[in-house]
Amino acid sequence: MNIRRLALGAMLLAALVASGCARPAIGVVDSRRILTESLAALASQRQLDDRERAMAADLRMLAGRLSGADLEARRQGHLRELEELKRELENRLNEQVRKAVEEVARARRMRIVLVKEATPLGGVDVTQDVLDHLK
Repeated sequence: MNIRRLALGAMLLAALVASGCARPAIGVVDSRRILTESLAALASQRQLDDRERAMAADLRMLAGRLSGADLEARRQGHLRELEELKRELENRLNEQVRKAVEEVARARRMRIVLVKEATPLGGVDVTQDVLDHLK
């Protein structure tokens, strides 16, 4: 379970239209940097890791007390809960990043912001600005 596999691509590929632009300005965001450097992404990953460790400890504690079937049912419940938490954290982070990208695009009068990995040439890198907005 790794929050770094977020689907930022689809969210960031959406065109962000800034009013009054004289000519098209295209920005790019390095989603890998956002996921490895932003405090929000790191906090989400830490929360997910902590919950996973707590669940593993719970299963270890119950290993000798529950039947194999009951222990497996408990493990499956933990996995479902972990997936739900992961989805919630990803959605929250995606929304924070989307808002930050939108603010940067508006402030820099950019019409479009794309994911850097999908844009091999061109564009103005606004990753640091987005990271600053996420603080």
